[in-house]
Amino acid sequence: MPAVLVVNEISTEREEIARALEAEGFTVVSSGSAADAVREIWGGSFLVAVISTLLTGTSAKALGAQLSQMAPEIEVLIQGKNDEISKLVRKVCAIRDGVAAA
Repeated sequence: MPAVLVVNEISTEREEIARALEAEGFTVVSSGSAADAVREIWGGSFLVAVISTLLTGTSAKALGAQLSQMAPEIEVLIQGKNDEISKLVRKVCAIRDGVAAA
């Protein structure tokens, strides 16, 4: 089962994204901070990392670059505050199915 790393400091948003991805058959690992996300990359193999634009101490772009450097096979999706979760999930599914890249 493909794994997705969800990085979002707001627990309710993180849980909502995780539930939507799990409903599509993904294994989801949730991370509440950029530092936790870096630790998770060492411990697992991920197809996609979904990173919130609202992070403390770093930017989503900087974290995405760091994760991509650590695990070049990972696709990084930046999730804006107003992005619809359904569209995000469709994008992750398209990546899984080989239809799209991030």
